[in-house]
Parts: sequence; C-alpha cells; structure tokens
Amino acid sequence: MSLTRWLPLGALMCTGLCRAPLLLAQPAPAFPNPAITLDGKGVTVNGVDGVTKLNFRFRVQQVASATSEGETDYGIKRTNLAVRRMRLRLEGTLRDPRLRVNVQLSFARGDMDQENTGFANVLRDAFVTWQFTPHLAGSIGQAKLPGNRQRLVSSSELQSPDRSPVNALFTVDRDVGAFLAYSRSIGQARYVIRGAVSSGDGRNPQAGDGGLAYTTRWELLPFGAFTNGGDYVEGDLAREPTMKLSLAAGLSRNDRARRTGGQLGPALYAPRGMTTYFADGLFKRRGVAVAVEYAHRVSPDPVTQSGTDIRHVYAGQGVNVQTSWLLPRSSWEPMLRYSTVTPAKRIQSLSTGEALQERAIGVARYINAHRIKVNGEFFHARYRHVLLNRARGDWTLRLGAEVGI
Repeated sequence: MSLTRWLPLGALMCTGLCRAPLLLAQPAPAFPNPAITLDGKGVTVNGVDGVTKLNFRFRVQQVASATSEGETDYGIKRTNLAVRRMRLRLEGTLRDPRLRVNVQLSFARGDMDQENTGFANVLRDAFVTWQFTPHLAGSIGQAKLPGNRQRLVSSSELQSPDRSPVNALFTVDRDVGAFLAYSRSIGQARYVIRGAVSSGDGRNPQAGDGGLAYTTRWELLPFGAFTNGGDYVEGDLAREPTMKLSLAAGLSRNDRARRTGGQLGPALYAPRGMTTYFADGLFKRRGVAVAVEYAHRVSPDPVTQSGTDIRHVYAGQGVNVQTSWLLPRSSWEPMLRYSTVTPAKRIQSLSTGEALQERAIGVARYINAHRIKVNGEFFHARYRHVLLNRARGDWTLRLGAEVGI
C-alpha cells in the first residue's frame, strides 16, 4: 500500500492526539445532583459545569407484513411479525463543548446482521467528534459513511416502515475509520463536503486485509438550510414556507472488499474491488416532499466462486423516486414510491441477477412527529431475469408502528 493512502487518516489522528493532552489536563468537574430534563429530544442529564450533558433516547418499531404467492395468485406465501428495531442511543458533550460522543446499540434480530457476521452485532455507532472550527468537524470511530441520502436519514425519520430496494442493494452503511465534515454558506446558499477513510468491512470488522474504503459526498443547498435539519428527515413535517432544495453527489471506493456489498452482505470467497456512485436530490415546500436517488456500482470482476457455490458483488444501477404530501391542518401523509434496479451484464446470467421494479403507495399518521407514528405501504414487486427473459412478481402489505423518545 502506498504512503499516500495513509496520509488522510494519519493527519486526522495526529491532530486529535495533539489536542488530547490539553483536553485531558483540565480538572474533572464535579457532578452533584445534575438536572434531568425530558423533552422532544429524549432524556438529558446536564452537568453542573454547564458544558457536560448526556442525552438518552430509545425507540421500538413493530412491523407486520404479508406477501402474496404471485401477481395473480393472492394466497399468502409469507408473513412476518417482528420487532424490526429496538435501539438505545447516547450522545452528548464531555468537558468541552467541542468534544461530542455518540453511541447507538441495537437489540432486535433484524438489526444485528447476525446471519452475515456470525455474531450478535449489537454495536451500531461509537464515535467521538471534535469541532475544530464552526465549519469543520472530525470524527473517529464507527459511524455511517457519507453515502446515499436515504441511508443517512435515520430509520427513525422514515415515512414508510423501511427503506427502498435501491438502498438495500447499493448503500455503503456504517464503517470504522476517520470522518471529516466541512460546511459553509455563501449568501443564501449553503454547501457541505463530507469525507471518510475507513476499513471497508462494515460494523465491528475483523482484522483488515490491507484494503481501505474512501468515501466522499458533496451537497449544495441553493436556498439555504432546511428547517430543523429537514434535509435528513423524510416528509415535510416542518411545512417549509419557502422552497428548499438539496442536491448531492458522491462516491465510495472500496479496495479488497470482503463482503458482497462492501460493508454489508455475506462474505465473498475472494476480495474484490468496487466503486459505488451516488446522486440525489430533495425538494420540500408547504408539506410537499419529493426525493430522487440514483446509485451505480461497478466492479471489474464481481463474481467469486467456491466449488459450485457463487457469491458476487451486486454491480448495477438503481433509481428511487419518492413523493409525499402532509395534508393541510392534518397529521396524515400519503406517499408514493417507484424503485427500479438493473444488474450489470456480468451478473445477469446468474440466478441472482434479476432486475426489479417496485411500485408502492403508503400512508403515515404522525402522533408525535416521527417519535410516535404508525405507517403502512402496499407495493407490487416485479422481478425479471434479463438473460432468460423470465419474469415473476408479488404483492406485499407492510404495516409499522413506532414509539420512542
């Protein structure tokens, strides 16, 4: 590995280490009888130093779904009743307002990725952040990579029970490494640049094989910031009084990836390189929200094999379009979504190389914004094997209920 690959990570770590002695040398404050508050942001314990504070949040999401036998056979082929998500989250500032910590744990089976990792993968986030300037922040630890928008939107802020199939196949999710974020305003407009150098192997990885992942995301908000960070919240719950727009693009290069999706998926039989490109846009005004997302993954040699068993990088491209309208003077929000996924030619001859089209209609009822809500969607999925010109399809009804603080 060339020396230049180590420079971004080394520079950030050295900067943090140089500042650490100054931070740790400060006397530890006392914490007698800290004030405790409970509001829309969870339970917060405030230290008497006026700086230290720790915020605790939890949420539970229940999901029920049923899928038909086929497009014309409406008998039930599969049902699922599950606690989809049960998470605990801790975040706050320690000793210095520039030092922040974030930890998130997951306890539901569908959240722990045990089938792919072989162990209960409880830890989701664990990172510390130092605010170097009002415009620049750096983090070290395990966190979401700056990839596609729908992944960066917390699952607690979704308007449907789960994300789109485009996200499921092409997202880069979480990784362990060093992260930088820079934001600035020019007049009314605002831009954000994010970057990360990470292991490339996802949450809680084993010892690396010499490969790393390099991810960057560039965002432009020409009409200024969204209300309450609404560019990373699905639906226009803030009912933006003026037009808001966010345009973004980025890529993630993963060298010697060991899993089919880089940071996600089953283990490959041999390491593979892959590059994933992202582009997305978000529009909001007066309760109307429109989100468009494009993903494209390439790999020069996506297929790996062990005997007759084949595992491959899911190379190809996908588009997701999602629109919703929070009804006037109401907490009801109907939603439409269209997703399409096309596999790369190199994997179209495989049994898993199917193209997908999914059309969904849904509705959400917000009781306490995204903290307490019920939602549901009814969608039709159509799969087509491009090489064999063979198609199949089914219908799914999925309902969700979420409670949290």
